[in-house]
Amino acid sequence: MILHKVSFCLFFLSSFVYAQNVTFFKDANNRLYKFDSGQFEQIYYQHIKDVIATTKHVCLVDSKGDVFVHYNGEKIMVAQTYNELVNTDHIILVRTASVLRVFDEGVVHMLSPNAISFAAGDSLVLFQDVVGGYLRYYYQNQIHEISMIVGDYPLSKNEVGSNTFIYKDNAGNHSVFWHGKFYELLNTRLPVGYSAGQDVVAFNDPQNNTFSAFDNGYIIDVDGQFAQRYECGDNFIYYQDAGDVHKVVREERVTDLGLDLKNIDVTDSLVIYQDYGATKIWYNEKIYQLFNMVVTDYQTDGGIVAYKNNVGGVSAFVRGKEQDVTNTRVEDFRLIGSTIVLKYGPSSYSVWWNGKIYDF
Repeated sequence: MILHKVSFCLFFLSSFVYAQNVTFFKDANNRLYKFDSGQFEQIYYQHIKDVIATTKHVCLVDSKGDVFVHYNGEKIMVAQTYNELVNTDHIILVRTASVLRVFDEGVVHMLSPNAISFAAGDSLVLFQDVVGGYLRYYYQNQIHEISMIVGDYPLSKNEVGSNTFIYKDNAGNHSVFWHGKFYELLNTRLPVGYSAGQDVVAFNDPQNNTFSAFDNGYIIDVDGQFAQRYECGDNFIYYQDAGDVHKVVREERVTDLGLDLKNIDVTDSLVIYQDYGATKIWYNEKIYQLFNMVVTDYQTDGGIVAYKNNVGGVSAFVRGKEQDVTNTRVEDFRLIGSTIVLKYGPSSYSVWWNGKIYDF
């Protein structure tokens, strides 16, 4: 499908689900607990090598190196031993030698017994096989073949977003995968740097000398000159224009963040940055300032920024609102989805979820 450049006129559709309610913690005896929708449950009793979680499940590596996932009350083995473990918002990808597996919504899928390389987004995996050099992708519980590649296909993490990825063939054709289909972007032998996000892909177009983007099925000119830097989030694009102005574009609307910004961090739905000694956040086309303080040690997920406050407790920016989570001094904290684990001591924990504190 050949696309023409049009104005940014689509309505914003957020895929974020607020009921993200699963997290974990370990006590002083290495017993592993899961928090799910206000309830605590002990799910493992022995030493573990590693543990990670998304908003839907907890993944642990036991003392033997085997990988298990606790999902909807079930303990599911994903792999016996592993070399690499990748966790996204929706899937867990496990590589054991050249064997590539993905855990998705309670099901373990064998992607390839002979994978050369791979890159994962929130809901898809792009990978290449040794045998035949086939480039394939996993999407919506199915494996699809793109092409046979001579040599190694250059997989770049910047070119694989939450639900998009870039494919470049030997003839110089560049296309983007989005919602089960491929859309033509341009044909060029010149190098093009892409940033893929959720529903958007940004790039400097060497044919038209413009800063352009694929957005929800359309190609648009974002700026009449090349951008100096750019990065995509969830349905928005951050960029620094030729005049050094930092901007965020979503649909036709552009927000100027300013000049001389520092420590710019683009996450799923936020842009966090330092502006003349203050920490500011772009969220949902508005700019917020965090309690008139500089925040350098923070965690972000799903429109939330959690950080230690001036009294040693934890405060948070929660999708447009600033609030104190606790003013009790904590040893550590962890943000996953809409939950914040608060560690007060070796076996003293609480979990903040939906504006409430649940004591363990």
